[in-house]
Amino acid sequence: MATRITITDTGQTQTLNGPLAPDTPDDSLQRISAVYFAKKVTTDNGTRVSFTKIDSAHVQQDHQNQNIPYDSILGKTVYLIMETSNMQNLSIDAVIRPSANTMTENTDTLQLMRFVSPNRYEVQRLFTVRVGNFDALNNRDGRHDHYTNLDADHINKAIIKLQLRPDGRATFDDWTRRLADGSINLEVAVERTDNNPCAYKDGQEEVNGAGVFLDDDTGRFRVVNKNIYNIHHGSNTYNTLPEISTNPSRRRRIQKVVNAQSTEVIFFYYDQNDNEHRICARTKESVTRKRRVNTIPPLAQRGALSQTIDFTANRAAGEQIDAHQLRVYANGTLGDGATDKWYANQPGNVDLVDMDILANVGVGPQIFEAFNYNQNGVIIRYGFQHTRRRSIQPDLFAGFLGSLAQFRQEGHNHYIVSQGFSFSDASCYPSAEHVNGEAGDLNLLTTQENGTNTVLSAANFDYDNAVILRNILYDFGFILGRSENFSNTANASTADNANTRLPHTIHTATPRHNNHLHIHGFAQISDIYV
Repeated sequence: MATRITITDTGQTQTLNGPLAPDTPDDSLQRISAVYFAKKVTTDNGTRVSFTKIDSAHVQQDHQNQNIPYDSILGKTVYLIMETSNMQNLSIDAVIRPSANTMTENTDTLQLMRFVSPNRYEVQRLFTVRVGNFDALNNRDGRHDHYTNLDADHINKAIIKLQLRPDGRATFDDWTRRLADGSINLEVAVERTDNNPCAYKDGQEEVNGAGVFLDDDTGRFRVVNKNIYNIHHGSNTYNTLPEISTNPSRRRRIQKVVNAQSTEVIFFYYDQNDNEHRICARTKESVTRKRRVNTIPPLAQRGALSQTIDFTANRAAGEQIDAHQLRVYANGTLGDGATDKWYANQPGNVDLVDMDILANVGVGPQIFEAFNYNQNGVIIRYGFQHTRRRSIQPDLFAGFLGSLAQFRQEGHNHYIVSQGFSFSDASCYPSAEHVNGEAGDLNLLTTQENGTNTVLSAANFDYDNAVILRNILYDFGFILGRSENFSNTANASTADNANTRLPHTIHTATPRHNNHLHIHGFAQISDIYV
């Protein structure tokens, strides 16, 4: 006798015995042929939808086209797809369970967060879904009729949208603590809701009980601990994050899943058609917070000197770096330049990530390309010039990536170049506001679109696109900014002929802000459990 499993009303499974299946195929059977986790893919300007399997047999790649040794992350949103035949309008029960006890101390079925149209998630253990029902594809308006191929391509599928997490932070933290730096395989058991028999996979007769999928080496679903940022294009109607203003309508665009067991941060971008793009992964470093203070303590009060960073070669090569040296002490950092400045340690730590993903070597006044993502219609390209302040808080980095992605997707081809955020120790000589990766400077945009800098009054200053970029940065969370009042009759724009200023900025002429856009005051991103 073959071992069979059935799903009880509580969502648990129990074992029973059923007959062995014969060898002769029968395509007239009611069958659940495949069950898999997937990500949604849209084409034809968001009018056609399909699903890409994500499991060990369908390995994903990162932004460097390197294979990723796992399939998903605790807290991530995925789709569960059940392919059937001869089962239209019938309901299926599904449960998800770990293959081992390393995450939950048992292999009981998991309570996870299921999407409930149009805009919320609720915890469920037993997932019941009807074949041919497309509510899992609804946007926040409760609609999916923008997909024109549902009946043609997906009428025989049962589709569930869910998040791989429990409903409470305490349970999530418990799972992540046990999982640590390991991985867990998730299996899926499915059964007809009416408990009538059906065939599973390529089985050749209908049988009572449940079928189990993703439980062997033909395809496993491997889940790990990472920190996640989910970043949404402003026109993405699948973004269900809260509105923060109604006139005009503005909605939060980013949500994060904080995972205390990992220092790796994965940034996902969801474009205007809700296609998922894995932009990059960065390692966050926890460093002591800094604040620039007026009084430099005597040497005996600075603590032990741990590091000296010298910029002599950079400055000699033409880099306009204000700091000659940074001396990192136990109690703070001394910036040695035209005027020495002390960045005193403050209570608490701050997480920083290195923005310089490409890490091109060399010194000089040229632009150092730091990142160039160009995949599936999404382009994010930026560089640095005259700065080694290349560290930023992960929240701000998510907002920066989203801003650049949307700016490019709206048809603007400018190379975005930064004059710096903060140093890796959270200091920011000579600035006060750039501490702790909290602020950044961007070259002004030019009509050449090549990243080279200009000033507000120059003939090549691209005011119109600078306004667009500043508004997008604001929408992604960079609420405050600094620039200068100016007028420009020499450039192509007529909107800056009279005295004006870039939007969402204040006039700051000491020090001068006529050759860059200063952005700060970022609206911190809420964790998924807040």
